[in-house]
Amino acid sequence: MADPIVPDDAATSTPVPPASPAPAVPPTSRRSLSRSPLAVGVAGLVVGALVAGVPLLLSQNTKAFGATGDALNAPGAIGGFSSMARNSKVDAATVKRIQSQDAVSTKNLSAAYGGAAAVVGEYSNADISTEFELEAVRAQSPKPFFPYVDAHAIGMDKPSQEIVTFGRVACLVANIPVGVGQQEQPQSATAITCERTSAHLTVRLRFGGGGDLMHSPQQAAALVDTAWSAIS
Repeated sequence: MADPIVPDDAATSTPVPPASPAPAVPPTSRRSLSRSPLAVGVAGLVVGALVAGVPLLLSQNTKAFGATGDALNAPGAIGGFSSMARNSKVDAATVKRIQSQDAVSTKNLSAAYGGAAAVVGEYSNADISTEFELEAVRAQSPKPFFPYVDAHAIGMDKPSQEIVTFGRVACLVANIPVGVGQQEQPQSATAITCERTSAHLTVRLRFGGGGDLMHSPQQAAALVDTAWSAIS
């Protein structure tokens, strides 16, 4: 005869009521629980520094771009180029217009860098065949950027525009389109702007007034170094 079937414990034991759901954790608590020890430590460092009065980048007392109000004056000449306001071949009406424009540009440049001391001026050679604009500001600028183009992938030797660096000077250069393997034409590269920057000074030359200088990016970059020495 077979043994009688004995019910298991689950079938005979008193049912256990389901456990109460865990209390909901507020969103802020969840974020706190998910923080790593490193994040918590960094947060504590920031709070401690603010309480101690240590100046941080996010402090309201820190000016943008390292801006300062230190004196800044445009040099009378940069290399072989003098201020257009001092050029005897420039008539009085043009001088007045240039000075008025430069004053507004100077104000706007200062505002763009958080109130830093700034100056803008126009320069040319004696016969006004070559011109450029000086922009100087007591603040740091980011490295110039231009979107990358794979020129060879589209059959060109160089992109239409690119950033080219000469020592501490970076230039935005425009190139006349030349196919891969073809010889470049004279003056095929044109400097649009060239600039140099440090923690508390940016010097930029903006070309476009014609002349041979803008068609030699390396010489244009060298002129930025000359302007830098005259200002700093």
